[in-house]
Amino acid sequence: MGLDIEKSDVRKLLEDEELAEEVVKAIIDDPDALEELAEDVADELADMIEDEPELRRTIIDAAIATPAFRQKVVRELAKEIGD
Repeated sequence: MGLDIEKSDVRKLLEDEELAEEVVKAIIDDPDALEELAEDVADELADMIEDEPELRRTIIDAAIATPAFRQKVVRELAKEIGD
């Protein structure tokens, strides 16, 4: 005998901050789950960045303000010039 579980029921569970934290900790401890989640989130963010110019601008501005990102851009530019 199984119970019909609706997505809304599951969402209610994740509204419990303690449970959500436990889920996050379990994902972090499982490299495969962490990799899959990171890929899924990155895919969704990439889509949003393409579709939403304001979000794209916000992310680019934040990236440019980061010294490590700026150094990476300079290295990539140097590679492009050298090719």
